[in-house]
Amino acid sequence: MSGDPSEVQHILACPSCQKDINVTGFEPGDGINCPHCGHEFAVTRQFGNYRLEKQIGSGGMGAVYLGTDLKLNRVVAIKLLKTELCTDEKFISTFLREAEITASLNHPNIVQVYAFGQEMGTYYLVMEHISGGTLDDKIVKNGHITELEGLEIGIGVSSGLAFAQERGLIHRDIKPGNILFGANSTPKVVDFGLSLSHDTTDHFAGEIWGTPYYVAPEKLENQPEDFRSDMYSLGTTLFHAIAGRPPYDAEDPTEVAMKHLSGNIVSLKAFVPTVSNQTAFAISKSIARYPQDRYASYDEFIGQLEDAKRRLQEKGGKPEENGPVEIVETAEENKSNLYIILAAVVLIIVLIGSAYFFRDALFNSDKKNNAASALEGYNPNAAKPHTNGTGNKK
Repeated sequence: MSGDPSEVQHILACPSCQKDINVTGFEPGDGINCPHCGHEFAVTRQFGNYRLEKQIGSGGMGAVYLGTDLKLNRVVAIKLLKTELCTDEKFISTFLREAEITASLNHPNIVQVYAFGQEMGTYYLVMEHISGGTLDDKIVKNGHITELEGLEIGIGVSSGLAFAQERGLIHRDIKPGNILFGANSTPKVVDFGLSLSHDTTDHFAGEIWGTPYYVAPEKLENQPEDFRSDMYSLGTTLFHAIAGRPPYDAEDPTEVAMKHLSGNIVSLKAFVPTVSNQTAFAISKSIARYPQDRYASYDEFIGQLEDAKRRLQEKGGKPEENGPVEIVETAEENKSNLYIILAAVVLIIVLIGSAYFFRDALFNSDKKNNAASALEGYNPNAAKPHTNGTGNKK
């Protein structure tokens, strides 16, 4: 089991005959038969105040188990860090600091962290258990999701990301596998803020190249990241979920990364012609090559997604008819663009006025200088240039 010292022996009482059984080497959830009475049951494991029932996930940082909080008698998810990470002092220091901050986040679109600490030489994180699966599961099962589902997921996840950003956290690993679904299909982000710790060890640097479909270009270039990097990852995630494929794809992970860096514009409508122009525009802007070309805030992004959702619902969810792609913006963006246009017009007028002023001044000065030069360099005996009838000198 990830994180457990190999020398620890695990003894479990048979639920039927109550005799002790050595289950060392078995994982929680493995089925065994009692050697004493033959009773078949699933292995569980005591871990501090928690009982590990079975493994439900794994990743670069460790394994996630379905468990029971024995004190509060509630179902939880427990992440146990890998053994090699537990000996990395820098990693653990960052992990504990961010786990404390993450535990303070209470938002409907963020998986709640209940507790964290160390037990049996292993660091752990206890979270609320979300039973609705991941966005990755939905894509694998159905091939893609509907446009309306994508908009609702985008709005919810953006709300959670904005809430964390206000408290100084960015996620750094937004992808379909880190978006879970709770009651009423509410999207929830998991592993919030822990990706910074993930990046502090070279051991996991290669994972970026293992699944680079959602990584922002600035991260691939080792440039500073901010909330717009998460926005990019969310945009590529929504693109993948709606289109059934990521915006940039190739056989080799390095080729995928190079496509992110190429700056080539990819439209969702190229793969899903029936998607609305509003949704295609919102996602395209969120995955712009450079951060300054993306939305300046989550509020702007959410506003665009909500406007797209409203328009889609007004049409009864009817798909867009095939036709030319047009850029559609929200009223707020139109208003902002109007101010920009007016400012540009004023600037042009000022520049033209200045140009005329300086032209007149230069023209008058040139007339004087030219006259003086003509008189000074005049030679009545010099030959005149011939012309070819068009005014060009021969």
